[in-house]
Amino acid sequence: MAATEENVPEFLYHVKRTITDFHEDKSGATRITDILNTFTNLQAAKSAAHAALVAEGYVKDDFEVYEENNGQESWSHGDGAVVFAKAPAGQEFEVRLDTKPNTMKLKGNASGEVDGILHYVLQTTINYNNDRIGGIQTTEIEGTYPTRKAAYEAAHTALLDEEVQKESFAEYDEKEQFQGEWPYGEDCFVHAVAETGENFNVFVKAQPHAHKHHSCKHHAGGKCECECKHTEKGCKHRACKHDDCQC
Repeated sequence: MAATEENVPEFLYHVKRTITDFHEDKSGATRITDILNTFTNLQAAKSAAHAALVAEGYVKDDFEVYEENNGQESWSHGDGAVVFAKAPAGQEFEVRLDTKPNTMKLKGNASGEVDGILHYVLQTTINYNNDRIGGIQTTEIEGTYPTRKAAYEAAHTALLDEEVQKESFAEYDEKEQFQGEWPYGEDCFVHAVAETGENFNVFVKAQPHAHKHHSCKHHAGGKCECECKHTEKGCKHRACKHDDCQC
């Protein structure tokens, strides 16, 4: 929901969950990052972050390691991390709070959460000069948008500004223009390599599982039961099989 100028919250607080799949890839380069919730109230965001994995259906006792950051001096998982968990098979889960400017003037509800289905532009940076296997990487939220169309448009300029153009990169590929099979994943829309060796992937992702709650006109505007395209390893983002749904 957009806010009026006089009551626009200055910041958004995002609950970001990353799964590093050491079971399938010992390097740690295989990761899935999703934004689970967005808030205008910091305390509400902290509470949601602490409960995030349970809210996704995970059971604390099923993890080999499950740690929460309650301000203890012994916390070893970095600033911003709220939960760290490790599954017996080796997958590691991290839930963080990311604070970003509220550039789209979004408004929270009575509970401090931004209503509606949000779409995020995410940028993953991998510097293979420092780590050839790609295990050292960061994913940042570049923008939060109330529509998928707005997020797509922003993704195409996420790496560019007045000084940095497509020609500034050693490689710059966009999904729509790519010849052959796109190798960077369904949610990735831009891949670029800087002259310095840094690799950039720009993604557009909705909140995971959000497709279960959107209004689809093919179902009389009610809850959509469309099969998600990402059921093989669990739902990763909202995806309805009806192309004309305003998802």
